Amino acid sequence: MTDLVVIAVAMVIAAGIQVTMGFGFALVAIPIVAVVEDPKVAVVLITAVGVPITLWNTYRWRRHLRVREMLTVAGASLVGMPLGALVLTRAPDRALTLAIGIVVLVLTAWLWRGLRLPPGPRTEISAGVTSGALATSTGTNGPPLVIAFQATGMERDEFRATLAGCFLVQGVVAFTIFAANGLVTDEVGRALVVAMPAVVAGTLMGERWSGRLHGRAFRAAVLVLLACSGALAVAGALTA
Repeated sequence: MTDLVVIAVAMVIAAGIQVTMGFGFALVAIPIVAVVEDPKVAVVLITAVGVPITLWNTYRWRRHLRVREMLTVAGASLVGMPLGALVLTRAPDRALTLAIGIVVLVLTAWLWRGLRLPPGPRTEISAGVTSGALATSTGTNGPPLVIAFQATGMERDEFRATLAGCFLVQGVVAFTIFAANGLVTDEVGRALVVAMPAVVAGTLMGERWSGRLHGRAFRAAVLVLLACSGALAVAGALTA
């Protein structure tokens, strides 16, 4: 029962952040859920819950969606996803989590200091391949796309809409891969029953926050969230 309460609380917080920022659901939820569940269960659960969230966000923000960028990233993701699925089943969880945390922190520091990546297919493809690999290995597929889209100057509405579209495609493909490999277990199903109502509650809370962050405040919030998620991953790996 305690484990299910922890999962529910994590879902509420993560869903609120996702609606407000356009990303952050997996970054917040997976480290918390992985404390009380097997890391593989956490990744599959967050992927399953994330699909309806990103579907709703893609629909509601569709007017601001950059379709070309979304399709380029989604297509590139398909290259990285098989590699990520292999890593999920074979790599040590602690080493993988530590590496991800360090990478996120380094890239966040660069972005904070004014990193600018050239807009266009090269940046989008690189981010897509990396994000796809992370989607099926750790579930934390957001940072490469966040860094690429923020660094190339997307405004808040376009940023959130395009991220949602990318996450939706990646989530559907990743969950299909997990199901094909027998990773959608009874444990995932039980946790999902608790997680979905909590996600609805968190989404409603996030609706109240989503109109309050613009311009510099929005960019600062994105960077702070990335830094916190990277630090959380490193701390979790070192104390495991």
